[in-house]
Amino acid sequence: MEQKHKDFEALIRKDRDSRQTKSWRGNFLGYLEKVKEDPSIAKLAHARIYDIIMHARVRDIQESEDPRIKRLFKDESVKVYNFFADEFFGIEKTIAQIARYFHAAALKGEESRQVLYLMGPVGSGKSSLIEKIHRGLEENEPFFAIEGCPMFEEPLHLIPRHLRREFEKMLGVHIEGDLCPVCRYRLKDEFHGRYEEFPVCTMEFSKRARVGIGVVPPVDPNNQDTSVLIGSEDISKLDLYSEGDPRVLELTGALNAGNRGIVEFIEVFKNEIEYLHCMITATQEKVIPAPGRHGLVYVDTVIVAH
Repeated sequence: MEQKHKDFEALIRKDRDSRQTKSWRGNFLGYLEKVKEDPSIAKLAHARIYDIIMHARVRDIQESEDPRIKRLFKDESVKVYNFFADEFFGIEKTIAQIARYFHAAALKGEESRQVLYLMGPVGSGKSSLIEKIHRGLEENEPFFAIEGCPMFEEPLHLIPRHLRREFEKMLGVHIEGDLCPVCRYRLKDEFHGRYEEFPVCTMEFSKRARVGIGVVPPVDPNNQDTSVLIGSEDISKLDLYSEGDPRVLELTGALNAGNRGIVEFIEVFKNEIEYLHCMITATQEKVIPAPGRHGLVYVDTVIVAH
């Protein structure tokens, strides 16, 4: 019995040590050194998911030794993505289309500004496919984010626009996006513009903790509130701060939570057209309105609907 306890303890300790090894915390200068060593850590959401899919490798359906499969597909060449292969059968062509979408979007093609819309009968695997991508993100390596940011945003947003071209040459990456109102206020008020001192840390994707994965269920048409998507203002803080102060913002909507990862819209067309404006803006322009009088907020997310 004592040996079993030791086995359990060893497994728990090994997992904890592994997670601590992958975690990192430092300032923005330290993060810049990491990006210089490995520019891929600053990848956008579509590229991240595509890399997860491709990491499990791809094979051709004709490589199968089962003669029935060869007979079914005849001489047609169809790619089988191992990331999905253990759980999904008979929809190889559909999965190949999804993979092509992520490939084009990762290269910043027009697909990166389109919704990935899955349509099919009940039980055809739409929700299961998205759930598999959720799990892939959760099992992936931690990502780097501005510490304390409600949207876990890319630290490179701290670089002023007039210096970005020089930093892009030095780092070998393209810098896209702007700071959210909360981080912009902190940079000015707490750090007095010294963005090199801003803290950066690693974070893990989590559906339950709403880190990098947002889910939007169908909403009652008679009671649709965009705060589900873009967050709201904390009324209790309006006694302390003005309505235009970023400290009153609660950026807790699904599009805020899904920044750097994925946002899933369930039964999307049960919502009113007006309710979908935020989704379209986030897809086409990569921005969403901030609650109250705070302008627009940049979002980097994959939007999937079914």
